[in-house]
Amino acid sequence: MRYRQASVLAQESATTAATKTIDITLQDVISRLQIKFNSTNNGHTPTDHPAKQISKVELVDGSDVLLSLSAQQIEALMFYQYVVGRNYEIEYRNDCENRMVLDVLFGRFLYDPVLGLDPKKFNNPQLKITHNLALGGSAPDAATLEVVADVFDEFAPSPIGFIMNKEWHTYTSPSSAAYEYIDLPTDHPIKRILLQTYKKDSWWDNIMSEVRVSEDNDKKLPWDVDAYDLMQYAVTKYGPFIETLVGTGPGVAAGQDWYVTPTEVQTAAMQVIGDPSNIYVDQETVGGYISLNVAVVSAFRALIAGYIPHGAIPLDCGKQDMVEDWYDVTTKGSVKLRLKAGGTATVNTVLQQLRHY
Repeated sequence: MRYRQASVLAQESATTAATKTIDITLQDVISRLQIKFNSTNNGHTPTDHPAKQISKVELVDGSDVLLSLSAQQIEALMFYQYVVGRNYEIEYRNDCENRMVLDVLFGRFLYDPVLGLDPKKFNNPQLKITHNLALGGSAPDAATLEVVADVFDEFAPSPIGFIMNKEWHTYTSPSSAAYEYIDLPTDHPIKRILLQTYKKDSWWDNIMSEVRVSEDNDKKLPWDVDAYDLMQYAVTKYGPFIETLVGTGPGVAAGQDWYVTPTEVQTAAMQVIGDPSNIYVDQETVGGYISLNVAVVSAFRALIAGYIPHGAIPLDCGKQDMVEDWYDVTTKGSVKLRLKAGGTATVNTVLQQLRHY
């Protein structure tokens, strides 16, 4: 076999909130890590999006951080890498499982022979997963955690490096028209900059107003774009995020929030078990949820299509499948990201960098 899947952590209980630390003892080059988190709902009223259950995934080698992302950030990157929504439906029914699968690629694609994580290049790599089942799903009361790795087996490549994924900067914009200046690192070429921000009932381009990247004291401006134009670029290039959610309406007269991945929902088509008139979309919704009015307890399945998963929009630094085309900031004196806010919200900047061995 040229490739195989190896167990990093056998499935174990994750019912108690914790940070799980796992030693990476593999010697083979790792192309992808998969983190699997299954949680069982104990009700049918949504708590929050299931991805909120994992707040951080880190890969460290001593004080050297090789990976640091939340599950929401990983899911957003999965969409922009695979150009398809995740492979599990969101489950909000009582006694049913959410089966979250998070993919962390260390290359441009699965089994990329040029880029991959070589554990032998590090002293003591450890994976740390911070989880709390109470933060997502529908009041879950049990969960499990498992980690597997897709590795090279009989075919042993010599990768030149790996893609390093990190949340680089986070802040809360104080008000509209406020600028935030962020120094970008210049030690590794940048593959992609991911800008993540969302807030209930706020369109993305109402939270973010302008995005600019400047080099060497504004000598050159690789990006200087209106947020709406950037949003349209992402929508046109990557298309809609499509997912399924399943739930049982709690039987309340007012609209009930159901948490979804797209932060700008375009379509919500529902299949209702029973009388279709028992359930309808309560209002136009943006900011990571849909509002459904379910006055009579009814089970339903909803097909959701929308844009900007978990509020994340990419600045693609060159052709994403060509390593030599990425943004080589190592030749620059300084690189700054300037963000102009359109409203108050938390804003995260995630970097995908090419880290050479």
